[in-house]
Amino acid sequence: MFQYNRFMEWTANDIKQLRQAYKLTLKALGERLGVSLKSVYYWERGERVPSKTTKILLSKISEELQEKEAKENGKRDFLKG
Repeated sequence: MFQYNRFMEWTANDIKQLRQAYKLTLKALGERLGVSLKSVYYWERGERVPSKTTKILLSKISEELQEKEAKENGKRDFLKG
């Protein structure tokens, strides 16, 4: 299972997988992070890289979503496919 790690390097694919695994729109993920949907779009395309602070927030959001899902539906790890 994915474990929260504040030093995780979030790749473009990791961000896209997180968003898709939890059925979040670009806008919804951006709102959770306090950024625009264009920022998320550029990260997912690999055109820009999120800041260290944003990577920490991505890890925290991922952890919270996983905990919520584990309580509701059982456990799954979006990074393992």
